[in-house]
Amino acid sequence: MVRTTYFFFAAFLIVAVIGFWPSYFGRITLEGEWRVHFHGAMMFGWCALLATQAWLIRTRRTRWHRTLGKVSFAWVPVMLLSTLILQRFRLEQAAGHYSTELLYFSYLMVALVALFVTCYGLAIVHRRTPALHMRYMICTPLPMIDPIVARMLSQYLGIDFPEMQVITFALTDAILLWLSVKDWPTGQRVFPRVLVLFVLMELPVFFVYKTAWWPAVAAWFATLPLP
Repeated sequence: MVRTTYFFFAAFLIVAVIGFWPSYFGRITLEGEWRVHFHGAMMFGWCALLATQAWLIRTRRTRWHRTLGKVSFAWVPVMLLSTLILQRFRLEQAAGHYSTELLYFSYLMVALVALFVTCYGLAIVHRRTPALHMRYMICTPLPMIDPIVARMLSQYLGIDFPEMQVITFALTDAILLWLSVKDWPTGQRVFPRVLVLFVLMELPVFFVYKTAWWPAVAAWFATLPLP
């Protein structure tokens, strides 16, 4: 698994660029909102950091891997902050008139961020146990599959919600299931546990945005003192 992780992260970075090309990279000079650029830089920087870290392990540069790994202690909080800033800005722009789409994406953001934080947090907790650390770190980009593939489905194939959401979740879960089966002989059970966690966070996405209380949560979030 150590040898293939680098290729997984590198391929993920390439697919991310392809997925965001029409909506971001292909028109990057036309985007005037700094929050979008800030968020984009932090997210793609994280993907690049993962690929670099996997390459350092593959080439047995363990010391550099540990040194660079400390960057994530600062990078991840700022990356999460960039996500919150962008989402709060979108809610603020709506001025209390929240569309169904905005409410839906707001909860989706919460679910994906929670999944990322959990996987990253567990990877750090187990950083002195390489077998567990590596597996949890492999899971950190999986919440990003949704925004990447969703854009590809929408922009290239014209597929929209709810079919789009079903496909992105099914793809993410299929990858975790494949990792679980492939990793089962090792005796590690990280991927099955993460799969259960993903499913539990994914299911509410289809109905929470319809509840009477979620708009109030969105309105509260829009008042947070963020730039």
